[in-house]
Amino acid sequence: MSVINFVIDELTVNRLTKNMGWLETYIPEVATRLEGTDFSVVYDQEAGFDLLHIHMPLRLAYRLSNNGDHNYPIIYHGHATEDSFSVGRGAKYSLRIWFKKIASKSNIILCPSRSAEDYFRTLLPGHTIEQLNYGINLAKYSFSEESCISFREQYGIKDNELVVSCVGGISRRKGIDDFINISKRNPELKFMWVGGEYTDNTGIDIFYKMFARQGDISLKDLPDTILVTGYIKDIPAALSASNIFFFPSRHETQGLALIEAAANGRPIITRDLPVFREWLTPGKDCLMGGSEEEFDSCIRQLANDKELRHRLGREARNSAEKYHDINKTSQRLGQIYQELLD
Repeated sequence: MSVINFVIDELTVNRLTKNMGWLETYIPEVATRLEGTDFSVVYDQEAGFDLLHIHMPLRLAYRLSNNGDHNYPIIYHGHATEDSFSVGRGAKYSLRIWFKKIASKSNIILCPSRSAEDYFRTLLPGHTIEQLNYGINLAKYSFSEESCISFREQYGIKDNELVVSCVGGISRRKGIDDFINISKRNPELKFMWVGGEYTDNTGIDIFYKMFARQGDISLKDLPDTILVTGYIKDIPAALSASNIFFFPSRHETQGLALIEAAANGRPIITRDLPVFREWLTPGKDCLMGGSEEEFDSCIRQLANDKELRHRLGREARNSAEKYHDINKTSQRLGQIYQELLD
């Protein structure tokens, strides 16, 4: 049995952020399915493994990928690009150089979308790169009436309230400024942001803000009309309690929260970005907008049309099943491991 070393640099990540996102969803699901085949998954090991799979390009990844004595193949997973961070040009340049240093040591770069693939092909021309969609446990994220009822009771949401939700960290990159403005335009609706600030560490938070473009948004900036849950574990329940999923993020390498909402059968409104059009089609399984006015029109359209909400939600679930089944993703990943180890 081959040992795969997933490098997420957990100690460093825990110091930098409390927003674990896909590290707590995608990674464990993939690992569980790999464990049922010819592979054993370990985390952040310095030695005693057969293949290095870098998920977080931090200090541990740099050290292991630059170990001149290593005899293991390396996979670099392009979960993030420089645009995944709300920073200025100077910081972006530094991120680009850092990503390039580590990714260049890999045998193959895996990217969750064609948009991310294009970025890394520009960064490292001629390098072996493959696009591999994120997969999720579709059954886990399916709609649950029971979860809907219990979640609404827990957060004081009335049965007759129409809830517009988003899942993500509080930042301009995630589009929370548009979310706030749309909530002000629609006071008759309940808006819910599932997530919080990226860190509780004051020093790190100040550091983030120093490098953020145009400043950034914090909890104190949110109006009382928006329910903020903070980071919670039961994302499927929060989605089940929602009537509309509004995802105005300005940049994603794929957007795991969007995939989870689709799997839950939520009618989706999202920013019109190429990365989302790779698996979503406006009018068929979602609505898309590019401005505050367009978002507002989409919100009103769905709020006033229950049949449209049901149709878009049903088609979103079908698209999630087609493109983001964790079993298909894990199967292909296992094949890539075997190809590198043979």
